[in-house]
Amino acid sequence: MDVLITLFYILFSICVVYPPTEFVSAGFTIPQVFEGFLGSENTNFIKYHMKRITITVLLHASLPLGYIVTLWCSGEHGEWLLFSLIATALIPTFMLYKVTCWWEYDKKNHPVVKALLPYVSSGGDWRILAADFNIEFRGVDKVSIPLNATNKVIATQTWLIKVSQYNINIIKQADCALVATTADIHNLAPAGEEEVQYVNIEVISSRDDMKQFGFRISTAALRELQPGLERPIRVPEHISLMPPLIERFVHVFKEHVSQNPVYYVDQELEQCIGCMQNPADVKINKRCDPPAYIAEGAPPPCQQCNCRVLWCCACMARWWATRAAGVPSSWLSARGSCPVCRAVFCLLDVSFAAPRTTAT
Repeated sequence: MDVLITLFYILFSICVVYPPTEFVSAGFTIPQVFEGFLGSENTNFIKYHMKRITITVLLHASLPLGYIVTLWCSGEHGEWLLFSLIATALIPTFMLYKVTCWWEYDKKNHPVVKALLPYVSSGGDWRILAADFNIEFRGVDKVSIPLNATNKVIATQTWLIKVSQYNINIIKQADCALVATTADIHNLAPAGEEEVQYVNIEVISSRDDMKQFGFRISTAALRELQPGLERPIRVPEHISLMPPLIERFVHVFKEHVSQNPVYYVDQELEQCIGCMQNPADVKINKRCDPPAYIAEGAPPPCQQCNCRVLWCCACMARWWATRAAGVPSSWLSARGSCPVCRAVFCLLDVSFAAPRTTAT
């Protein structure tokens, strides 16, 4: 019985410290449970995280004591239980004393306030800077990227913030440079159909009174963060960032289309109606043979498309990918539909188009 209780409590503690997706969806995280006490992050960012960090460290420090209390409630009354109770009670007691020190002496020992102090002038009040910070944080132009269930990075017009469970890092974007240090690729599926690249970013400060910090972020999230930064992220030559999945599909799509015969037209190629940047260079021309038998539930056979050349190969590939089903490795074997007349076609029916004068 004690073994089961121990395993259950260990699992529970891990879910409290590092909440999984199920806990987040169910609202069983510290910020969600204490939402009424914490208030709104968007309204008062500094005060919100001062309270959140305080509650987090107290609850996490009380987990060992909770384990001993759970054993006692389950019927365990060994002699060692009293000593264990006293020993584990010292942990939240010490943490309560430390938290009390945070909130004393004008709260200047609190981790959130200490992150602001380097930008407070000598003899100034940190609350003035906090009020200006909260006003800027309420703006709609900030970019917030979750790193995991407990950490996130936020870029406002002036500031770069990293929020973690027990701490917070705040630095002005003008005082730092973001440098990619390492990158690694992981397969999300056993067969390797989906890959994700993670990049370790170091935030290097130009001020001596600011500590260097870093965060780990996916390449896709990094592209979402970049518009909120004043300066581009420095990527050394030995690190190659993986392009988005859709761009990789466009490259493979073009390679397969180039293997099909060129379709010559008696007209000058116009601009692509999808992007209006590249010339329209693909034509859907039925080349595959109709199947002798169509099974029930099978995709419809390919049809002849009578539309003129309107799309470039990149836009046609993106149109195909956005409507493809299944894993990315099966997209090429699927069938698409013409964006204009909805005629069904396969990859064999897509050919690069060229004016007939080019052939001459």
